[in-house]
Amino acid sequence: MKDKNSLFDLINKIKAVDNEAINKAQIELDRKMKPKDSLGILEDICKKVAGIYGYPLKKLEKKSHIVVAADNGVIEEGVSSCPIEYTSIVSEAMLNQIACIGIFTKTLGIDLNVVDIGMKNDIKRDYPNLIHKKIRRGTNNFYKEEAMSTNECLEAIYTGIDLINEKSKVYDVFSNGEMGIANTTTSSALLYSVTRKNIDDVVGRGGGLSDEGLNKKKKIIVEACERYNTFEMDAVDMLAAVGGFDLACMVGMYIGAALNKKLMLVDGFISSVAALLACSLNKNIQEYLLFTHKSEEPGINIVLDYLKEKTFLNMNMRLGEGTGAVLAYPIIDCAVEMINTMKSPKEVYNLFSK
Repeated sequence: MKDKNSLFDLINKIKAVDNEAINKAQIELDRKMKPKDSLGILEDICKKVAGIYGYPLKKLEKKSHIVVAADNGVIEEGVSSCPIEYTSIVSEAMLNQIACIGIFTKTLGIDLNVVDIGMKNDIKRDYPNLIHKKIRRGTNNFYKEEAMSTNECLEAIYTGIDLINEKSKVYDVFSNGEMGIANTTTSSALLYSVTRKNIDDVVGRGGGLSDEGLNKKKKIIVEACERYNTFEMDAVDMLAAVGGFDLACMVGMYIGAALNKKLMLVDGFISSVAALLACSLNKNIQEYLLFTHKSEEPGINIVLDYLKEKTFLNMNMRLGEGTGAVLAYPIIDCAVEMINTMKSPKEVYNLFSK
């Protein structure tokens, strides 16, 4: 049985990125035929990639997007406008490339996996890109009892780590997303626990709650977090108390990416809350993450401010599934191609002045 101490020992092995490679990338960017820093975020991406993979920059050709699907018992409290069966139905639509993330990944040539980490209902048909890792058929209702046991939480985290360990043998770069009814409630509870910010700024409407539903959602989160005193917990105990299997698995993916020295693209609100928890375990993890997309959920502003991060995509989206993150892949490709191909003024002059 895995325990917290073993997990923390593993996390402590995560190394900082290569600052010398970052400096080399900066020198190369500065010698290109352009005003200094004129390519903005693209230059930041080049330095991020250099720090993780080294310099000269390699093309990140093999791309993997992993959606984690799970249900949350707190739906019993009326905190979601969607029915519980929605999770498995939408997840199967993803696998058939007719849900949004399936369409995006197919269009962009990104390999997609859906992981059943804790859906209440099963997907009855077989799919080669469906990964069965169900821990339990949804978490407990955290308003009445803690969402999961410590052992279940650790199992979900290690599932995420193991997935990245295995896929890192094949893939160059990763992104993740989630599918699960009531997971903006679990995410908001975790964000409130970490930051203790005003609950009105933390909690959004999720799948489209009414004013009454939104106020109830806030009340449930505040009362549960105060009852368990999640504010004094470490990330693992916090996840076990008010989190979800999907969030715990994503925390594991971020840990796995850093351990394997791979870039992981962070999507919107829920993915960012998982990233916040992972970074609380080891600050080096943040250096392996690229925050891509600003969700319409209000809590994303708190996460970004807390981590001193910025996103570069803002398209008024709040679907989840990792739909924002995957749209960043072509931008990363262009950044890497730019630093590898663009010439210096002298080189261009020599080519075309005669």
